[in-house]
Amino acid sequence: MFKIQGLLHYQIIGEDSSPKLVFLHGIMGQGRNWSSIAKKFARHFQCLIFDQRGHGRSYHPDEGFEISDYSNDLVALLDSLGWSGPISLVGHSMGGRVAVDFAHRFPERLKHLVVVDIGPVSDWQSMAAVLEKLRFVPVPFSDRQEAREFFDGPFLERFNNKMVAEFFYSNLATKDSGFDWLFSKKLIEQTLEQSRWKDRWAEFKALQMKTLLIRGQLSTDLSQEVFDKTLEANPLIQGVVVEGAGHWVHAEKPRETLKIIEDFFGIAGSNQP
Repeated sequence: MFKIQGLLHYQIIGEDSSPKLVFLHGIMGQGRNWSSIAKKFARHFQCLIFDQRGHGRSYHPDEGFEISDYSNDLVALLDSLGWSGPISLVGHSMGGRVAVDFAHRFPERLKHLVVVDIGPVSDWQSMAAVLEKLRFVPVPFSDRQEAREFFDGPFLERFNNKMVAEFFYSNLATKDSGFDWLFSKKLIEQTLEQSRWKDRWAEFKALQMKTLLIRGQLSTDLSQEVFDKTLEANPLIQGVVVEGAGHWVHAEKPRETLKIIEDFFGIAGSNQP
C-alpha cells in the first residue's frame, strides 16, 4: 500500500531490520514501475519505491526541475523515514541521473549504486524524441475509451512501439479536466530540457562507491561507445549489456535485470518463484 510522506507518494516493501534499497523511476514514470522487482528483492532488503516530484501522485510544484531538486527530495524522504545509514540505490534513465547526483553529493549515504541505461553525455536527440511523443498526445481525453483508441491507433501508426504506447497510456487518469496526465507536463518538459543540457562526466568519474552500469543492447539512449568510455572513466564502475533489451531494460527483460543486480549485490534467491 502506498503512503504519503510529506509531499511524496511512496511504498515500503520488506522488513524493518533488513538493509535498505531504493528504486528511482525514469521520466514520466511512477514508483510502481519497479514494484515487481522490488518485491523480489524484499527477501533481502527493505525496499522503497516512490513517485518523484511532478510524477504520479506526488506533489506537482511549479518550479524545481533540476536533477539536484529530485535528489534533494530523496534526501528529505530518507531523513523522514529515519534511513540514515548507507543505502543501495537503483535508478533508471532520469532516475539514474538523480541517483548519480545523489551519489556524487552524498557518497557517505550510499553503499551500492546501479544506473540503468543512462550515461554521462547530454543527448538532445533523445530529449526531442520524448517531447515529440508527449506533445503528440491530445490530452485531455473525454474518457478512458477515447484514450485507448488513440494509443491503439494514431499513436502506434506514428511511433510503432507498443511498449511506449502502453507506458504513455499508463500515465493517464480520470481528473476534473477529463482523462488526463498523472504527471505535471510542465515539469516533465522542463526536466527533460534541464537534465540534457550538459555532460555529467565529472559526476561519474568522481563516484566513490561500487557502481553497476546496465545497458540495453538495442538502446539508443546509451550507446555502446559511451557505455565503454564510462567504464574506462572510473575503475569502480562495472558494466553489463542486456541482450535484446532497449531503453526500458527492467520492463523488457525483468528476470535478466533481476539476476544482474543480484549478482552485483552478491546475493541469490530473489529470482526464485
